[in-house]
Amino acid sequence: MRKYLFFISIILISCQDEITLALPQAENKIVVEATIEQGYPPYVILTKNQGYFDPINSETFSNIFITDAESIRVFYKDDNNLVVESKDLELIPADLTEAITGEPFPIYTVVNDIGEFLDTTTNNNYNFSQAGRTYYLEIVWNNQLITSQTTIPNPTPLDCLWVEQSETAEK
Repeated sequence: MRKYLFFISIILISCQDEITLALPQAENKIVVEATIEQGYPPYVILTKNQGYFDPINSETFSNIFITDAESIRVFYKDDNNLVVESKDLELIPADLTEAITGEPFPIYTVVNDIGEFLDTTTNNNYNFSQAGRTYYLEIVWNNQLITSQTTIPNPTPLDCLWVEQSETAEK
C-alpha cells in the first residue's frame, strides 16, 4: 500500500508545470452605473475598467472613479421625438456623499434651482422621473459620446396577497 502511495505522490508532484498566460491588455473604457427610479432624481457613477490581473492597492480606489466628465444629461422625448425636459447632472462633492453613504463616492445627480442637491431620503415626489417614460442618457467624456436609454416600467398593482406558514418554520 505504501508503494502505491509513494508512486502516486511522485506522479502528482512531478507533473507540475507553471503556466503563464499572455493576455492582451484591456482597452481603457468607461463603466457607467446609472439609475432612474419613479419619484427620485437620476444619478450616475462613472468608473474606469480595470484588468483582471491588475494589482489592487490603496491607489486603486481613488484612481478608478471619473470625476471630470464634460457633461451628463438625462432627458425624455414626446411622441414627435422632441425633447420635453432635460436635466444636467452635476458631481456631488465627496464630503457630501460621504455624509450620505458613508463612502466618498463621486456621484453625479440633479441640482435644484438654488444649487442644492436633492435630498431623496425624506420624500419621493420628484416629478421628472415618471413610470412609462423612456429616458435617454448622454455622457461626454474625453471627446467620447456615451449614450443609453431605459424605460421606467409601469407598476403592477397587487390584486391579492396571502401568507402561508411553512410546516418546518420555527415559531
